This record gives sequence, C-alpha cells and structure tokens, in this order.
Amino acid sequence: RGPQVMKGFWPEPGSGLTEGGWLHTGDLAYMDEDGYFFIQDRTKDMINVSGLKVYSTSVDEVLFKHPGVLMAVAVGVPDPNIPGSERVMAIVRLRDEYKGKVTAEDIINTCKEHLPRYAVPKYVDFKDDLPMTVTEKLFKKEMRDEAVERMKTRGELK
Repeated sequence: RGPQVMKGFWPEPGSGLTEGGWLHTGDLAYMDEDGYFFIQDRTKDMINVSGLKVYSTSVDEVLFKHPGVLMAVAVGVPDPNIPGSERVMAIVRLRDEYKGKVTAEDIINTCKEHLPRYAVPKYVDFKDDLPMTVTEKLFKKEMRDEAVERMKTRGELK
C-alpha cells in the first residue's frame, strides 16, 4: 500500500486492490528489526510437505553451497503416498568440470547438512539446460510441470 501502488487493472480502476488499498502480489516477505522488508519467496513457489511449509528459495540457497552446482531450483512435486502433499525436488545444472562426478546423493547430503529433514529434496534431476523466462530468471513452473510429466511417464505418479 502506498503511492507507488497501481490504481487497479484497466478498464476497472480499483480492481485487484483490497478495500484498504493494498495490492496482493503473492510475495512472502518479512520485516527486520530496523523496519526493512525482505522478499523471502512467492506464495505459488511454497512447497507443502505434509502440512509443513518449505520456502523454495531456502532450498535453492543450500543447493548452491555444493561447489558443483552452477544453477539450481527446488520445486514441489506431488507426493504419490499422501494426497495434497508434495515432495521437494531439486533440479540442478552442474558446472562442466563436475558433470558425471556429482551424484544425487552428493546433492542430498549437502542439503541434509543445512536443512530440516522434511525440506531435504527427495529427488534430484540433473539437466544440461534449464528454461529461463524473458527476464532471465529460472522458469520454475515449466520445470515443475516437466518433472511431473516425467514422473507420470515412469509410473511414479498417476
């Protein structure tokens, strides 16, 4: 809410805003003790692991602690055993000098050192190319959709 917030969606001024003039962006943020706000994640990227919320960016940060990781994202994929729940999947592009040397177990072990058990990826998918948006950000939705399709093809999901 403030002077920088748009006035609504054209052609309906005010649409998309709450009664108090707030714009819901879907960003998850926190305020520090000095009053500064920090964007933590997006609501749509939150991973629901058996009712526990996992910030995908928290997992992303840990993935980059492994020296072989060039690019990586964490996404939620359906848990085949618990309807409505997800499992964490890491999608990783390795640095050229690490290709063929780093295993899924290596990535998972790095995550185990820094994340709570429920946030550790259950799957690791290595890819040579990761899709990007027009703004040069990793395209999480596309990667998640592709991962779910691959799991269905392998019979891991219905």
